[in-house]
Amino acid sequence: MHNIAEHGRSGGGGLTIIPEDRKPVPRRQFTKLLTLTGLAALATGAWVFLRARRSKHDPEIVVASAGEIPVGGFKIFTYPTDVQPCILLRTAPDTYVAYSRLCTHNSCPVFYKPEENVLFCPCHGGVFSASDGSVLQAPPPRPLPRITIEWRGSNLVATGVMKS
Repeated sequence: MHNIAEHGRSGGGGLTIIPEDRKPVPRRQFTKLLTLTGLAALATGAWVFLRARRSKHDPEIVVASAGEIPVGGFKIFTYPTDVQPCILLRTAPDTYVAYSRLCTHNSCPVFYKPEENVLFCPCHGGVFSASDGSVLQAPPPRPLPRITIEWRGSNLVATGVMKS
């Protein structure tokens, strides 16, 4: 069985045959459906955001072993991802520090100068302290992000990034 609807509003004057199983949805019901769909999308987005935020922690990666780096030496590694270069320095027999290797000015790589105990950026002459990553000579606008390093047995393990 079919319903016949006239097209009085559009001015076409034609008839449309609507099958029984395809009755038009009333406005009120359509609005409820649209509202519920929007609320479901909002709730799903909030759940994904909160879950990602709660589980966001840096990985733990072995970056060196005891005695691998001589005093005054360094090792290049990547952390927390494979595209973020870092530098591990051994500034004294029992002192290791690690920083992001990207200058905070233009992301050029920094190089360790052990005789001056600094990290130097050759792009624009920026200089950072090897002791704490602070800016000693401009143009870098902020210190280098420090990589948290812990001893685990005979290994040095990167455990996090401390933003400046």
